[in-house]
Amino acid sequence: MSFFFFNSSDSLLSQTMEPFTPPNWDEVQNRNIIKNSIPIVLLEETTSEKCKVSAENFNLIISHSYFVKANQLVDELEYDPGEKTLFVLCDQLVGEKSTLNVWYATEEAKKHSTKYAYFVTEWIEDIK
Repeated sequence: MSFFFFNSSDSLLSQTMEPFTPPNWDEVQNRNIIKNSIPIVLLEETTSEKCKVSAENFNLIISHSYFVKANQLVDELEYDPGEKTLFVLCDQLVGEKSTLNVWYATEEAKKHSTKYAYFVTEWIEDIK
């Protein structure tokens, strides 16, 4: 018995595996990507390689109606709405103050619908 696999985005295997793969933003139209960025500030390093950071405006990201998997991200980052803190891997931080970027695809996206990703970048102060 032999199986042949053709690597096509329309194949049954590709369609079955798509929900389990990370989002490929090049495959999503820009109008279907919501991009958010907020400052985060290091508060404390824990023993589990995670750092507790303040995230004053995180609620603005997770409360948006287009972000249908917001609760999943809240759990993943252990967000505490009372203290306005969350946990990220310490090696992701870029100094005392960094930028948390959260991108997610809307339900209308043909590929990677409702998927999200977050990453941390350097904080750049606006000088005017």
